[in-house]
Amino acid sequence: MRTITRTEITVETRAVVVMNRRGSVFQKWCADCGQPAMMVLLDEVALTGASTNAICQRLEANAIHVVETEGGLSFICLNSMLK
Repeated sequence: MRTITRTEITVETRAVVVMNRRGSVFQKWCADCGQPAMMVLLDEVALTGASTNAICQRLEANAIHVVETEGGLSFICLNSMLK
């Protein structure tokens, strides 16, 4: 009698985005997460290749945490963006 062997392979991929512009990324307390988080300009998130429609949908659903500065800039919590 012949035995059949099954092999299962799992591949995990990760994307790494490096942003190196001075002032566009900083660490701040995210009130929604309840922990420190890296904050990135909303405009910078669009440069990562993320779909603008997907970002807008997640913003409307409050799935992404946003902090607005007094100067009118919008920063996104990377903890919420990467979930």
